[in-house]
Amino acid sequence: MANGYDYRSMGDELFDTVPDWYMRKVRGRMPIAADLARLQWMQRFLRGDYDWVIWMDADMLVFAPDLLSLDLTRACTFGQEHWVQAKSGDQGRWEVRKNIHNAFAAFPADCPVLPFLVDIILRMMRRVDADHIAPQMMGPKLLSNLHNLASFDYRADIGALSPEVLSTIAEGGLGNAGSAGSASKNGNADRSALNALCLAQPRPLVAANLCASLLPKTLGMVEGEVSSEEFMQRVIRSLLGCASGLSQPTDLDA
Repeated sequence: MANGYDYRSMGDELFDTVPDWYMRKVRGRMPIAADLARLQWMQRFLRGDYDWVIWMDADMLVFAPDLLSLDLTRACTFGQEHWVQAKSGDQGRWEVRKNIHNAFAAFPADCPVLPFLVDIILRMMRRVDADHIAPQMMGPKLLSNLHNLASFDYRADIGALSPEVLSTIAEGGLGNAGSAGSASKNGNADRSALNALCLAQPRPLVAANLCASLLPKTLGMVEGEVSSEEFMQRVIRSLLGCASGLSQPTDLDA
């Protein structure tokens, strides 16, 4: 809004544009429904008086706003995530998967990619077995596969934080607060999850998707009774201290 943009916050009306047959097939898995709904709403806005529409998920945190500048002279743009997770069968080691994500997306009017994505998601959903719909099939998995062929514009500084990284950040926040039971179940290895993210980032993060839909899994990585609200507040407070972006774990202690 400081840049003169209009702002819209959407609740459950987001799903008003999604066909009934699509909603029946996702069986209550609302993130999959949102992968289509966000695109349909952006199309609706671009058919009006807007030259660009910028989408951010409700759980996207911009913690270094002074460093977030958007170039609205280029093609459609997405976020890029470096997803850190434990390496299977190798305790204390981490693998980092680089994906294009749709928690941040910006489209100009008359963009051919936007109607293409709407059409291909509908076609895929009609074809797929409802029992075998992967959680990110219509979002990051689709975009990442298309990116390998088409090379989308993306923002490496607008990422996403996996449960392993979030639990590290919350652990630091709990420790700084001096509360009991602040150590994570993974101990020091959790700290290296954040380090793995920072090493993979080509530039400091200025905004990140906090992946609220994975919060039950994330809370299971932290010892002690921590409510979801307290957990997220610890993460947010730690990240808001990174006014110059997040490029190394010690930035959280700045």
